[in-house]
Amino acid sequence: MLRGANRNLLVLAAVVLALAAGAFFYLRRPPPPALAFPPEKVKGFFHKYGCTNCHDTKNPLVGPPFAAIAERYKGDPRAEEKLFKSVREGSQGKWFNPNAVTIYGIRKVMPAQDRKRVPDLELRAMIRWILEQAR
Repeated sequence: MLRGANRNLLVLAAVVLALAAGAFFYLRRPPPPALAFPPEKVKGFFHKYGCTNCHDTKNPLVGPPFAAIAERYKGDPRAEEKLFKSVREGSQGKWFNPNAVTIYGIRKVMPAQDRKRVPDLELRAMIRWILEQAR
């Protein structure tokens, strides 16, 4: 039978192991499911949040077209998370020279979009719609 410090050490080790296992499974959980929005509604989100000011379905504008994004990430199991992170944190230099500007003087960068501006569920629906364009 364990006594004193050995017993406390064993209890502490069990607690640390349980917390580590919980953190491991928490971090590996799949992304939350997006609500099943009809495609017409998802297309409306692109206009509602101003995505179409810089992106088109087939033609490059300030940003790459949705079809090119879908093609680049085709077959990538982490595509949704990568695109989600790019939208939330912003990005530059993935598609164009980050110092390049358009004829209107707009820098070719993707500005960060916070949750107050674009809710998670609607953003995930838009990303999934984009990725489905390559199928």
